Amino acid sequence: MRSTRWLWGFAGIAALLSTLLFFGGFVYAIRTAVFPGETHNAQAALPAPSSAVGEDISLSKEINILAIGDSLTRGVGDGTGKGYVERVKEGLKSSLDKETHVWNLAVSGAKTADLLKQLDESSARMVDYAKQANVILLTIGGNDLFQMGVDEETALTNQNEMVIDLESIKKNMPAALAQLEQILTRLSAANPKAHIVYVMFYHPFLDYDTERVGSLFVQQWEGKAFEIANRLGNVTVVPTYDLFQQVPVKYLYTDHFHPNPDGYERIAERVLQALN
Repeated sequence: MRSTRWLWGFAGIAALLSTLLFFGGFVYAIRTAVFPGETHNAQAALPAPSSAVGEDISLSKEINILAIGDSLTRGVGDGTGKGYVERVKEGLKSSLDKETHVWNLAVSGAKTADLLKQLDESSARMVDYAKQANVILLTIGGNDLFQMGVDEETALTNQNEMVIDLESIKKNMPAALAQLEQILTRLSAANPKAHIVYVMFYHPFLDYDTERVGSLFVQQWEGKAFEIANRLGNVTVVPTYDLFQQVPVKYLYTDHFHPNPDGYERIAERVLQALN
C-alpha cells in the first residue's frame, strides 16, 4: 500500500513538472512570435537609432538652406533657373515669413563618391555650411544608378528601347549605397539639429524601359535610404518616383533626364510638405 502511495506521488510530481515545462514553452513561443528581436538566436541587432532630431524651423530667426548633390539640386532643365531649391526657399519664406538664404554647392554630374569627396576636402567648406544650416537639401544617386548602367553610345536600340546594363548596376550598387550612408551619417553628425531632406531620384527612362527593370533598382535604393534615415533621426527621405511614373515626358526636360519647370514644381511641393 505504501509502495502504491509512493508511485502515485511520483506520478503526480512528474505530471506537475510536465505541465510547468509545457506552459513555459508555450509562453516562450508566444514571446518569440510577438517579440522576435528578443530571442538569443536572432540576427545581430541593427545600430541604435540616433537621438538627432531637426529643430522646429518656425522658431528660428532666419532660415539657412544648404543645397548639395547633383544636377537635380543644381536645377538643370529649368529655364527659370529656380529648380526645386529656389521654389522651396520661396515656399518657406512665404509660409514662415522669415529671411531665407540658400547656399547651393551642388555639382552637375556628381555621384556619391564625388559628394563624399566634397565632405572630405581639407577646406571642409561644405561641413562649415552644414553646421550653420537649418535645412540641408540633397539629391544624389541618379548618376550612380543610370550612368553606370547605361551605355551612352548605344543607349537606344533600333527598337527604340533603352539599353540598361543590369549586371553593371548590380555590381556597383552596394558600394554606391555604402557611400550614400556615409554621406547622410556625416551630415547628421555635423549638424544633428538640421532638417536633412534627401530627395530621391526617379526613373527617367520609363517609356523606354518596357520591362521596368530599372524601377526595381530605384525601389531598392529608396528602401536603403529609408533604413538609413530611420537610424539617423533627423533625415527625411522624399520619394519622387511616382511624380514621373504615369506621364514621364510631361514633366521632363528635352534631355529626357532632368525635370522641366513643372517637374521641379512637383518636387518642391513634396519637399515643402516634409518641412512644414
